[in-house]
Amino acid sequence: MPYQNGVELRIRGHVPPEPFFGGYGECPRSHVGLDHDSDYKYPEDVDRIEFALDHPPLETEPPAEEEEYTFTITGTKTVRRFDVEDGGGPHVVTGYLDGDESAVYVAKIYDGVDFPLIERDDDIDCMTLADADYATEAWAYETLQPVKEVSRLLPSYYGAWTFALETGRPRPQRWVRMILLQLLPGETVLDKIRRATSDDGVVQQARLPDLETRLRVLRDTFEAERSVCWDGEVLHTDVTPRNVMVSPDGRVVLFDFNRAVVYPFHYRPHWKHDDGADPLPKSPIEHYWPYSPGAGTFAYPWSPWVGWVPPSWVENRELAAEWLLETWKNPPPGKYRPLSDYFLNNVAHAERSKKLQAALEKLGRKQA
Repeated sequence: MPYQNGVELRIRGHVPPEPFFGGYGECPRSHVGLDHDSDYKYPEDVDRIEFALDHPPLETEPPAEEEEYTFTITGTKTVRRFDVEDGGGPHVVTGYLDGDESAVYVAKIYDGVDFPLIERDDDIDCMTLADADYATEAWAYETLQPVKEVSRLLPSYYGAWTFALETGRPRPQRWVRMILLQLLPGETVLDKIRRATSDDGVVQQARLPDLETRLRVLRDTFEAERSVCWDGEVLHTDVTPRNVMVSPDGRVVLFDFNRAVVYPFHYRPHWKHDDGADPLPKSPIEHYWPYSPGAGTFAYPWSPWVGWVPPSWVENRELAAEWLLETWKNPPPGKYRPLSDYFLNNVAHAERSKKLQAALEKLGRKQA
């Protein structure tokens, strides 16, 4: 494992490829079959290093400046395991540049050797998976960083980079991509949940932050997601406790955009550009409503937020719906669009309690 404390990487700037797969363009890499009829027997007979040498990361036009820097690794922040059969994904490490220990950064390293050898459902090899993650995340940050409304909701982004690793083989080097981000103080919501979880897997409510703090973090997280999606035209798609950082002053920051939808590269432009589109984003009430329509899952038993929200919400999702209504019933002017007639008068609300129906009627729902 090359990413140990004290290791020095000689990095140079890199232009990431445009995102591919899904709603983006076609995959620019040739397909590599990893089945029993291919040259690479799946999975036990594959030499990962040789595979990476045979199928290197995508090359793009070099950046205008190709100066090299030394990035010295000081620690690892990766939570996932890399000793499992299928590998793990990107490495996340901390480090400093050119010997300046006063400024420490986070590097996210997309080394295909440590990605799942093959994505079983879609037959995508590890090097293609690494390129896809790198392209999507780098362009998400490139797209969002200049947008002043959302830049405060993200770690600062310091560009995309590449470096060579020695192989000790006849082909002496292989190339790896990475991005550099601001190292933020604080901890993730998942860190806080884990610290409050007992050995038997039960979250101890008394060991969590107080309820007011938890609900404020949830509110700020939902608002950050809405702003990033609307103002920055990037849909995160994975706003979970492990991807939400809470700074010591309570500020919420989103990160981990490798599964995002980056609309400037997507086949479908962001819907705010549609003819006749509303000039304001949808209210969190309508977006996160824990029933149809909306079907936000933050209060469901299988949600990763279960350890953070009040247990009573999981037992009775109407309490979560009441919190949504109370929190965003009177947003500041010009922040969110009014609740749509489709939402307010949806037939599914007829199944809710009289209390919830009355609250919706105050916001414009027609009486039955």
